[in-house]
Amino acid sequence: MQRALRSPKANAPAVPEMKVCGVNACQAIAARRPDDVRRVYIHPSRLPAFGPFLKRCAERRIAYHVVEDDELERITQSVHHEGVCFIARERPPIGLQTALNRRDPTRPRCLLYLGGVGNPHNLGAIVRVCAHFDVDAVLAGGLESHVSPAMLRTAEGGGEFVDVVPVADGTGPLVAARRAGYRLIATAARGKRSLYGAPLPPRAVIMLGAEADGLAPALLNMADETVQIPGTGALDSLNVACAAAVVLGEFWRCHRAAE
Repeated sequence: MQRALRSPKANAPAVPEMKVCGVNACQAIAARRPDDVRRVYIHPSRLPAFGPFLKRCAERRIAYHVVEDDELERITQSVHHEGVCFIARERPPIGLQTALNRRDPTRPRCLLYLGGVGNPHNLGAIVRVCAHFDVDAVLAGGLESHVSPAMLRTAEGGGEFVDVVPVADGTGPLVAARRAGYRLIATAARGKRSLYGAPLPPRAVIMLGAEADGLAPALLNMADETVQIPGTGALDSLNVACAAAVVLGEFWRCHRAAE
């Protein structure tokens, strides 16, 4: 089955497009920015879940194709497509200064800084956690691109709420965050105090490093405070997404739970 493809507007500027697969990721786009969807590929089993949106596609002359698994695997280059793939415009990327300054400076706000975390599945899980705790930007040290299909699928729709901002390796982005009024809070297995020993500051950048090596020494030395997540000590560390969930949950408890 195929519906007519919308004709592009003459002389319209090119907007980067990308593949987004996964039920929750695609439903988030359909709900928040349906006009950015350019084409849809969907397995027959997913038609009921996307029925109202596909009706809208037909009305607006956006092409959708009902296809089988083998075609979806070819299109997405993955077996983890969950029966649906959107070709959609990318969300416009934002820069570091926008990420630091776009909310009211008098209200509590937390951002996440990742040093050396490049695995898209870890990044997607972290973005999902950030969306849950209203962290609207992740500063990704050394990352070249702000999105990928695997990250968006793993984020389960969180990528529509959270900006991933690639920033340069090194201390420069953290210096900028401090100048913008944020305290830098690093996590480490041998942190100087327990995460629960005192409230986290109301404007904070939480710094997490890759699971194998943690934060680079130069970044760790930038921290205003270094905290550790208390536990049994049976293992050296948590998965980076789990660590993010614990720390961001504590920030929410301290500053946002009563709102």
